[in-house]
Amino acid sequence: MPMYETLCILHPELPDARVKELSSWMQKILEGASGTAIQVDVWGMRDLTYTLRKQRRGYYVRLEYESPPAALKELERNLRINEHVLRYLSTVYTAPPAPPQAAASVPSTPAPSAAPAGDEAEQQ
Repeated sequence: MPMYETLCILHPELPDARVKELSSWMQKILEGASGTAIQVDVWGMRDLTYTLRKQRRGYYVRLEYESPPAALKELERNLRINEHVLRYLSTVYTAPPAPPQAAASVPSTPAPSAAPAGDEAEQQ
């Protein structure tokens, strides 16, 4: 199953208990559609760059999960309907690249030197 990441901006006037309730609601939607939540991050209240639905602030909730594409569609459908969600964005999650490993040091042997083309003519 592919991994996805969804970032939601929730209405700023929600109490903290309601924000946690909405994040668990999103997890239940995924689990009901045979997906599994890997990580849920509540980033808290942040300022928005521009106003969304007349709001200048919002609660940010990041959800990382593994699910079939149908579960993603179901989650987005429910987020679209919910009046407390100002905006959301879902992307296919790709893990950060692993740091490059040091190449094993192999002792190098010098390549046999080839005689220049001019020297062959002199040897004949």
